[in-house]
Amino acid sequence: MEQLTGLGKAIVAADPDKIRLDMTVKNILAYKPLLARIFKEVVSECRDMSYDEIEACIEGEVLISKVYVDSGLTNAGDRIDGLNTEAYLNDEGLDRYDIRTYLRLPGKSGSEYIKLIINLEVQNEDKPGYDLPLRALFYCCRMISAQQGVEFTTGSDDPVKYGNIKKVYSIWLCTEAAQTRANSIEIYDINRNFLFGSNTDNPRYDILNAIIIYISGKHDSENTENEMIRMLTDLFDERINGVAKVQKLKSEYGLSITKEVESEVTDLCTYATAMENKGIEKGLEKGIERGLEALVQ
Repeated sequence: MEQLTGLGKAIVAADPDKIRLDMTVKNILAYKPLLARIFKEVVSECRDMSYDEIEACIEGEVLISKVYVDSGLTNAGDRIDGLNTEAYLNDEGLDRYDIRTYLRLPGKSGSEYIKLIINLEVQNEDKPGYDLPLRALFYCCRMISAQQGVEFTTGSDDPVKYGNIKKVYSIWLCTEAAQTRANSIEIYDINRNFLFGSNTDNPRYDILNAIIIYISGKHDSENTENEMIRMLTDLFDERINGVAKVQKLKSEYGLSITKEVESEVTDLCTYATAMENKGIEKGLEKGIERGLEALVQ
């Protein structure tokens, strides 16, 4: 019998409702007005900008599960808007960024602009068997190394070389966080410290930020004053039906919801309910099976 590859096993094992649920979540989060609210909260360069200004700076197509993470097929395919498409085939198949985009922000001089490359990931488990910050930092490093030959070169004829490296953000949403971590936001960045002596130089080194947003698995955000956390908590709360969820996003958070996104939000509730029902059915089946085994014994 032919052995399945890691990717083949993943396809066979995948639940159709789970696949649809995962893609629906990504489609919703890729909605630019929603991205603008997340970026304003966690991207320092956007802190003093309005939602409309941030949205206008999200250039090009927001890429959903199209850009690969690891190296191995470097430069395979087209380079889209300066984002190098790189891939790696391992035992689990192709590892892709959930959402990948970039911001083109006005520079201080007025004539230049600042380009930020941003990755947004959705993670159910906040403790997946490894420290999540490590994976977020790895994604940051990959986004930096993938810029070589696209954003910067190391050739002798390039006077700037590494100076053209663009800052990257890897933002992780943990949607089922334990209450001990819920309603919090962590940032991991680079800091400069002197081991001995000091100087007044001001070199550029702030090129990566890994951010983790912990959303309550119990959907409890009453004690937080952070509007973005409350918005994301409501978005991922399967107890709120699609119609009520859309209305809440509009009225409480000022989101202008298109018909397309409204449909995605409704689908999110539908697929989540299907997954929950399957879990209940499996639990009942397992309970009946154990009960019969006990009777036989």
